[in-house]
Amino acid sequence: MSGVWSAERVWRLGMVVREPPPPEALARLEDWGLAVALFVHEEDEDGEAASWQLYVYAPPERDIEALRGSFADLLAELGIRADSFVSSLMVDRDWIRQASMLRGPVEVGRILIHAPGAPPPPDRVAIALEAGLAFGSGEHGSTRGCLAALDALARRKRPQRILDLGTGSGILAIAAAKLWPRCRVLAVDHDPLAVAVARANVQQNGVAGRVAVAVSEGYRSAWVRRAGPFDLILANLLADPLLRMARDLRTHLAPGGVAVLAGLLEREEAAVLAGHRLVGLRLVGRLAVEGWSTLVVRRPRRRLSRRRARTRGRRIRRAGRSA
Repeated sequence: MSGVWSAERVWRLGMVVREPPPPEALARLEDWGLAVALFVHEEDEDGEAASWQLYVYAPPERDIEALRGSFADLLAELGIRADSFVSSLMVDRDWIRQASMLRGPVEVGRILIHAPGAPPPPDRVAIALEAGLAFGSGEHGSTRGCLAALDALARRKRPQRILDLGTGSGILAIAAAKLWPRCRVLAVDHDPLAVAVARANVQQNGVAGRVAVAVSEGYRSAWVRRAGPFDLILANLLADPLLRMARDLRTHLAPGGVAVLAGLLEREEAAVLAGHRLVGLRLVGRLAVEGWSTLVVRRPRRRLSRRRARTRGRRIRRAGRSA
């Protein structure tokens, strides 16, 4: 489904499968609906995926009984075996309703965010953006901090594989693709409405060939696992999820790779930084914009011993509980 889909509700059809569907089947499911999410449901004793949770989202105007019948037929055609699937009507959250539209040009270093249709200056990294229902117009302090960090990193880094976790409108993924013309970007969000908006913005900015957009619950989707490890991870979230996912971030960050952490207030900075230091990441940069902090951390090239990794794992869990 192309274009920006702006409904406030969406049907979600979910099931557990033993094997992840091949990319061709996932593409068919996405064409049939609005978005597809695939992430690990259960792991075996070795930490390998034992089953997968598959979600397919569809517009609410479809009749649910006809929708279920059509979906069952498509699963059979694609050879996707599931004992049963459940359907539910999801309603967007308050933060989506409150997200602001882009009111005017936003300048961050060489990056210029402007409304669609406005001709940008030729000497800028220009991003045409209308945030719509997704967070990220470039006006918020955390987003501006991330853009400033990207602008600085682009002067000395050449990442090939980039992950934008919690992409929202897709603004950071688009900025990365334009700053590094040879990179590949995976932009993910747990909200299908944000994914639809981000995909439309990616297409509008002419970077769809290098930026893939998908639904993912954190790092647990098949897309994230297949595309990593990443040279650069962008995580403009909140302090609590940043702390919870610190170990996952390190796991998916390539040795020598860099991560940009944002969405935290200056008073939360110490706890977030401590949590990421405990899993072996080092602070290499910091920005503060209007009370919001952006941290740039790096994974050393040498590996932690298993004993040190276990010790740091216990400390990060304690830090998360006390933050």
